[in-house]
Amino acid sequence: MAMMEKVSGAFDFSTISFVNSNWVTLIFIVELLLLTINAVLYRRRLVLSIQCLYSKRSFSQASKEGKFFSDGMFIFSVPFFLLTWSLSLLQLGSYYYPKVLETLTYMEAFGLIAGGLAAFFLLKLLVDFFLFEFFDSAETRYDFHVLGFSFQLNVSLTLMLGHIVVQNTKFYHFYSFILLIFIGLYILRLYKSFNLKSKRVNLFQFFMYFCTLEILPCMVMVKLLYMFGNQGILALN
Repeated sequence: MAMMEKVSGAFDFSTISFVNSNWVTLIFIVELLLLTINAVLYRRRLVLSIQCLYSKRSFSQASKEGKFFSDGMFIFSVPFFLLTWSLSLLQLGSYYYPKVLETLTYMEAFGLIAGGLAAFFLLKLLVDFFLFEFFDSAETRYDFHVLGFSFQLNVSLTLMLGHIVVQNTKFYHFYSFILLIFIGLYILRLYKSFNLKSKRVNLFQFFMYFCTLEILPCMVMVKLLYMFGNQGILALN
C-alpha cells in the first residue's frame, strides 16, 4: 500500500491504493464484526442455531420458540452468509480462472459474485415457497427453514475458516478439506430433512423437492461457472 503524503499541512489520502489483500482483510473484518454482534447480543440464539443441525433437542427448542427469522440474529447472519460464500468463491475463481478475473477489479469481481449469489438464494426462496404450497405442506415449512438456516450457518463458519487459511498460506487445496466438511453437513441435513417431511409428502415428492431446490440449482451453477471460465479464457487467449 502506498504511503500517504502531507500536502499543504493536510494529509492527502489520494495516493493510498487498496490491493487485493487489503480488500480481503476489510471483508474479513466485516464478517468478524457481524459474527461478534451475534455472539454478544444474541449468543444463546446463535449457539442454538449452530447446534440445530446436530442436536434434536436444540432443533426442537428452536422450533418451539418461533420468530426465528424475525430477530436481529437473522438480520446480521444474512450478510455474513453472503460475504463468506462470495469471498470463498472469489478465492477459488482467482486460483482456477485468474485470466478471467484480470479484466475486473477485485471489488468488481466480488460484487458480481455477491450479486449472483443473492439472486440465486432469492430464487431458491421463491421456488421453496411454491413447492411447499404445491405439496400442501406449509405447516412444515418453518422447521425446514430452521434446519436450512443451521446448515447455512455451519457452512459459512467453515468457509470463513477456509478463506482465512487460504489467504495466509496460499494453500488453495485446503478447500478440498472444506468440501468434505460441506458434503458431510449436506448429508446430515438431507437425513434430518427426510425425518421432518410431512406424512402427506411421499418419498417421490420429497425426492422431487430436493432435486428441484437443492441438486438442480447447484448443477446449473457449476455448469455456468464452467462455461464462464472456458469462454473467458478463450476470449483472453
